[in-house]
Amino acid sequence: VRWVDDELGFVPPDVFIPIAESTGLMQKLGTFIIESSVMQIAHLRQTTDQKIGLSINISVRQFSHKSFSDHLLTVLEKYQLPASCLTLEITESLFIEDVTLVKPIFEALKENDIKISLDDFGTGYSSLSMLKVLPIDELKIDKSFIENITVDLQSLTMVQNIIAIGKNFGMVVLAEGVETNEH
Repeated sequence: VRWVDDELGFVPPDVFIPIAESTGLMQKLGTFIIESSVMQIAHLRQTTDQKIGLSINISVRQFSHKSFSDHLLTVLEKYQLPASCLTLEITESLFIEDVTLVKPIFEALKENDIKISLDDFGTGYSSLSMLKVLPIDELKIDKSFIENITVDLQSLTMVQNIIAIGKNFGMVVLAEGVETNEH
């Protein structure tokens, strides 16, 4: 989701999402994002015969809302998009304090073949414990680690270690911010 305003110009998600969350609009925005993106990907899959997947960033407020899972499954069924095509990207630092709240939601989604991605991996305080406790399918290495791997040995070592951790847990590992061949 991107916001282009006549007065403000381009407003990036990292600016307007916290505002939507603090004003109580995130639930409506999140519902719109899920509905429109599932509809568009389902349409593309049907008209192109391509097996396109979909990843959606989910706000922790949206994720922990009581109707989230039911709404998501209803939308998937409405547009006939297989749940196995969907990955939900959740930022670990947002739910770090209440793992007991999100664990049953993660498990229910997993039972319905929906994948969970841990976004911005490595930037939170207990990422490793999240891997042990929650059914995570994918790690997304934060771009702050990627952008310096060609000049900073510590960043390179960190990325190599995250890749190894992901592989050891049988997870898909993605890197954000890959901009050059060296990256």
